[in-house]
Amino acid sequence: MFIIIVIIMKVLLVTIAIGQQYLQEYNNLFYESQSKYALKNGYDFKVITDFIDKRIINKSAISFNKILVCNLEWSNNYDFIIFVDADILININSPPIHNYVDYQGCVGIIDEYSQPSKERRIKIQKKMGWETTASDYYKLCKLNIQTDMVFNTGVLVLQPKIHNEFLKYVYQKYIKYSISHPRGFHFEQSCIGYELQKNNLYKVIDNKFNAIWNLTKLDNNKSITLNEYFNENYFIHFAGRADFDKIPKIK
Repeated sequence: MFIIIVIIMKVLLVTIAIGQQYLQEYNNLFYESQSKYALKNGYDFKVITDFIDKRIINKSAISFNKILVCNLEWSNNYDFIIFVDADILININSPPIHNYVDYQGCVGIIDEYSQPSKERRIKIQKKMGWETTASDYYKLCKLNIQTDMVFNTGVLVLQPKIHNEFLKYVYQKYIKYSISHPRGFHFEQSCIGYELQKNNLYKVIDNKFNAIWNLTKLDNNKSITLNEYFNENYFIHFAGRADFDKIPKIK
């Protein structure tokens, strides 16, 4: 006689949209795709509309609040918390992300410097007059690390029971420096990516789970359309407000 034990993971998909105009834009363009994906996969779904850390109410600190989602009163109710930026459109045909790979106690995240490919990315950096190595990216925030990866924090696969103390430490270490930092959201992304790499606490996941449309637009050697890009990927990140006006027409 065989006994089959089924372990059901409790998962939350969460985003942060603070400010009336930003929230309205999120509701109009991205809310439906995110909520439907959560429903399809049996995830709970939350939209946080206020600062998690009420002591620092500053526009510059908004993006840093994402790593506090594991430190709320309800966080430990979940095995996984999937954070997604509020400018991410989810393809309903996407597979569940929480068990797509074995995260082995690490934070799931994508390497932005491999989009569209490592070679094409350096071409984009040179074309735009940006830094041309991942290490130089971090140096712009005075963070020294030898690496060829730049992590994009638009999608984070978190395990609150494992990661809450680490993420709180990262927040407390850097938050005061984020206020009006000249690197803007790149400072938050740099700090989190730096700490994940320094502590070997990352699991690089498929770029399809955080496909940055604007990077493909900057070197679109295959003339791929936005519709094609959407259907080829899972979570499409419209960073920099790229083609917001075209989102309602995506099929």
